Amino acid sequence: MKSVQKAQQIFSLVSKPTITQLSIPFSSSSTFDSITSPKPTQTQTQTQTQTQTQTQITQEDLININLLLPRLCLSDHLDTATHLTVTALLTNPPLQSLSLSILIHSFTSRPDMARPMSLLTRLRHNPPSHSYLTPITTMLIASYFRRKRPREALKLFNWMVRPGSPVVLDERVCGVLVCGFCRNGMVLEALNVLRAMLGANMVPGCGLRKWIYRGLLREARIREALELNEALDCVGDSEKGCVSEGFRKVLALLDHMIDSWTE
Repeated sequence: MKSVQKAQQIFSLVSKPTITQLSIPFSSSSTFDSITSPKPTQTQTQTQTQTQTQTQITQEDLININLLLPRLCLSDHLDTATHLTVTALLTNPPLQSLSLSILIHSFTSRPDMARPMSLLTRLRHNPPSHSYLTPITTMLIASYFRRKRPREALKLFNWMVRPGSPVVLDERVCGVLVCGFCRNGMVLEALNVLRAMLGANMVPGCGLRKWIYRGLLREARIREALELNEALDCVGDSEKGCVSEGFRKVLALLDHMIDSWTE
């Protein structure tokens, strides 16, 4: 109970806007200037207001939050822990300043995905917090794979690449996804990740390619494995001058493989 009360106190602290005090000297000239100067536009007024009411979080707040999160998670107050994390992240601190591992662990130990999706959705609706989406989603995906729950990892991947998503795919999350899907015999899903990766103009590394290649061989798709591996060679060799053509070739090949897989 004390943990919840302490969390509520921090909510009020980090959610409270910091108002910038303006010092305006009084004089006849300044009064005259204020009367005759042009009125600020609505956009300028909104910008000034946002600047003056920008929420800040102190180092002491971060220390208290990091002390509270484990206690809240261990005492099964996950809703409070989620709200506390969102409140902190909306103030845009460095992500590494928050200890999120125990929260991620608690999320992925539950049978449903309500809380992690609530966290991601709140961040998605706050554009300044979009930079947190990829690393936090990567942490969730890796944790689900460790718990032998690849279907939940797949749901997060589909959430990341849906139309209009602000989430940016990077090599790390793609590597985690491909490795995890191949380990769990979900080679088709790994191909979809590779398709999305190439669609974002990312060249897969050697490790990722090996997972795809071995996964196709385990599925007895030897011809497809050889064709894809050869096509990826051209994508990764800029000296051949065929990078753009190589991307198009691989994407076409992947589309054919994915379509024939689902037939």
